[in-house]
Amino acid sequence: MDQTPERPLDEYLVLLSQSGSTDAMDGLARRWTPRLMRYATRVLGGSSESAEMARDVVQETWVGAIRGLSGLRDPAQFPAWIYGIATRKCADAIRTNMRRRRLDVDSVAVGAGSGEAAVSAEHRIDIATGIRQLPPKQRVTVHLFYGEDLTVDEIASALGIPAGTVKSRLHQARQTLKRNLGETS
Repeated sequence: MDQTPERPLDEYLVLLSQSGSTDAMDGLARRWTPRLMRYATRVLGGSSESAEMARDVVQETWVGAIRGLSGLRDPAQFPAWIYGIATRKCADAIRTNMRRRRLDVDSVAVGAGSGEAAVSAEHRIDIATGIRQLPPKQRVTVHLFYGEDLTVDEIASALGIPAGTVKSRLHQARQTLKRNLGETS
């Protein structure tokens, strides 16, 4: 992926922020909050409930970024670094939500059956639905690669995994999507 024209501006704003400029940090927040919101909303599932969770995640991401920005050695790594923070905050939100749901389920009387209808195999799903159905690790990788235009190396840095693992997750996600969409290869 080619470097976008915005990257040098982001690097400059990071340097100014590290020097203590609150205006520069505000500029970074204005530039990156919409991207982080889209990313968090997609990772968290895209529902109205996840939109509220995404707002909380983005806010927590900026709190973490403000605290840790001085430790960012290479301003060119800002996109991978900020998405890494957002990814960890999304994972925290998902865990918290799962614990809450588990508690809600445990508190409900066990009289009601699990009459949820299975999705019929004849139904074709669209790509967005297919991505939402991917395992979380694959879903995050797909969003960072296709949705946020990060390189494999940037994704590896953001997620703290080897580049080969990123490639493997992308491959597995593509195969799953092809299978679910009924394509042959």
